[in-house]
Amino acid sequence: MINEIETPAVAGQKDNRYSACLLFSANALARAITAIGDEEFGRIGLSYSYAYLLCEVVDQPGVTPSKLSETLFLTPSTITRLVEKLELKQLVRRESEGKKTLIYPTEAGEALRPAIAEAWGRVGARYSSAIGPDDVCQLTQQVFKAARSLDDLD
Repeated sequence: MINEIETPAVAGQKDNRYSACLLFSANALARAITAIGDEEFGRIGLSYSYAYLLCEVVDQPGVTPSKLSETLFLTPSTITRLVEKLELKQLVRRESEGKKTLIYPTEAGEALRPAIAEAWGRVGARYSSAIGPDDVCQLTQQVFKAARSLDDLD
């Protein structure tokens, strides 16, 4: 249990006793970023998770669930659940080819691609405005590198 953590003081910012804990800080960041993503993608009736998956399907028609799982760092069961929801929204369709399942966009799914790109633009603008464009790029690279390193430990 953490009783006291010494953190470096940052001018003008309120200290939090857990701010030196990566688990705490990463979750705080994830909640803040998720709120922005939820708001911006809510405008087009999708969550950002569905948008990632739909973009992959539009960009790679006939993609397999296993490839989506690799690309999006999601479990196969999560991919299945997301694909099923996008099927219900008539944005993707599945086809069987032997033992393989292939996922294709529908016309409605393809038509959403520009709106998704606009939502990503708004999300990025909000991050950049709050954090600074150079810091966002650097932070993103560091977070992804850390995520991959931790994923390699499994």
